[in-house]
Amino acid sequence: MKKPTVAILHYTGLPVIGGVEIVIDEHARFFLNAGYDVTLITGKGGNTLSKAKSVVIPEISAKGGPISGTLRSLHQGDVPDSFPRVVKRVEKKLAAALRGVEVCMIHNVMTMHFNLVLTAALANIAKRKKTTRFIAWTHDLTFADPIYEPHQHRRYPWSILLQPVENMDYCVISAQRNRDARKLFRVPASSLPVIPDGINVPRQLRLSPSVAALYEQEKLATCDIIAITPARILRRKNLGVGMEIVASLKKYGNSVRWIITGAPDPHNPESMKYFRLLKKLRVRLKVQKEVVFLCERFDHPVENRDLRSLYRVSDMLLFPSDREGFGLPVLEAGLSNLLTVLSDIPALRELASKEAVFIHLGDSSDEVAKKILAALGNRMQYEYRKHVMAHYSWDIVFKNHVEPAVLHPRKVWEKK
Repeated sequence: MKKPTVAILHYTGLPVIGGVEIVIDEHARFFLNAGYDVTLITGKGGNTLSKAKSVVIPEISAKGGPISGTLRSLHQGDVPDSFPRVVKRVEKKLAAALRGVEVCMIHNVMTMHFNLVLTAALANIAKRKKTTRFIAWTHDLTFADPIYEPHQHRRYPWSILLQPVENMDYCVISAQRNRDARKLFRVPASSLPVIPDGINVPRQLRLSPSVAALYEQEKLATCDIIAITPARILRRKNLGVGMEIVASLKKYGNSVRWIITGAPDPHNPESMKYFRLLKKLRVRLKVQKEVVFLCERFDHPVENRDLRSLYRVSDMLLFPSDREGFGLPVLEAGLSNLLTVLSDIPALRELASKEAVFIHLGDSSDEVAKKILAALGNRMQYEYRKHVMAHYSWDIVFKNHVEPAVLHPRKVWEKK
């Protein structure tokens, strides 16, 4: 399917900092990564993404640049004689910027009073330009917020904000905005689909570039359980037991990734032999996807920043070692608020928290898996963390909501 050309329009763009500016930057980034041609149309700021085209039109900023006098009059509730003329001027510039654009995502402009010249110009263009689809991406509404009461005039051009513009689809960022908009517009809730904002999980968790790439490649946002073992590949680390536990967790219907950070010693034949045995066991247990050896994935040794990133993105420490003199990973996991799943040996028991899950001699992997699931289920922060990652991570929001609004509008607005 041919991907449409996309424009994203707002008063300002990054590096000007604001909530909407961050959202449109994420939208642009994901569209670019998905192979779309993207144009950012702003009045100030511009573009932090090298692959995106940028068009800056000073008249469409919230202050209006060359037409600031007109906007000042509008902010005072007056429509100056210059209004029709400057609307046509902005229309002309927008028409040039929209040439070849098939979908234009307009953020906040059609429901806010900050630049009514821009709002009027876009309304006029939408009514006659049939080659471009317009989506009014609604974050806020002047007429739904008491703070903007001085700007809630019901005559033109403020009246544009009171009803959907012809040939525009409207979406909202939350159920609350859906209630606000449908009350204002007097339209069914189904005509205002909710397309939420997202969170940049790698950035929020300060993931290193290598771990951020792993997060995307392994689709960690939708994994039920992410486990980490910061250890070299040695027999005494008992990694085969960990694989059996992972297989049991998978058997019980969980999506799992177990990330083992260490590598075998290439100069130690015994270490290399053990690594080969582990890879055969991984195949036999059918956990090739679930068990991730970073030595097979990274083209560099795991650095401290990678290890800290892995702790931040993980849900639990899996440490089935036969022998340890201390057990520093248990303390590191504690600082990172991870569930710890540990072999029942003295060095680890003396460091463990009360909620730690122990792997006792003679325990089956199924028994351990059930204890892990029960322990995770009792951690409220775990449940909410998984909810946020699975529903609001930008990659998920883009795939499930943002891209369909561009590619499959009839499905998104099917009940309009």
